[in-house]
Amino acid sequence: MSDKKTIDILLNEQQQKTIAQQIENYTSDTVIELLKKSLNIHWQQTTVLSGQAVHLERWGYKKLAAVIKEDALQEHEHAMINLSRLEFFDQDYQPLTVSPPSWTRHDMVAMIKYNLASVQEASAAERATIVAARAVGDELTANVMIPLLQGSEDGIKLYEGYLKLIEQMGLDNFLTLQV
Repeated sequence: MSDKKTIDILLNEQQQKTIAQQIENYTSDTVIELLKKSLNIHWQQTTVLSGQAVHLERWGYKKLAAVIKEDALQEHEHAMINLSRLEFFDQDYQPLTVSPPSWTRHDMVAMIKYNLASVQEASAAERATIVAARAVGDELTANVMIPLLQGSEDGIKLYEGYLKLIEQMGLDNFLTLQV
């Protein structure tokens, strides 16, 4: 058999097989589920924060709207990182469930507390993903999640800081600074 024919046979056999990433023992079901959870949190926050930015802009709080809009963009980037990792493992990440926000539209403190709870949830999911990935030797997934964890922890500092400012200076003074 000639080399050309052997190559053609091998290519044909490869095309007949599933082309999905099948990597045995490279990661675990736990890591996959945690990636999906992180994805869901970031998709939800992308939606919620985008809506909040529009709402704040309409209220006239342009500075706060700009911060929230930037946060929404970061959440979108984090969602895309999760999607890419799940796609690498050829995992179905549908259906995503995006729940309606549980904050009152005109209640600034409730909005900030909602955002704080969300980044705390994201931080916990990302930390758990890092630990689970390292436990099975999936260092790449762990390393991919580190910047996401840092972003979530930055969000925790931001929203805790806003709540502290409101506590110290009052809501009206805080909102005056956001115009």
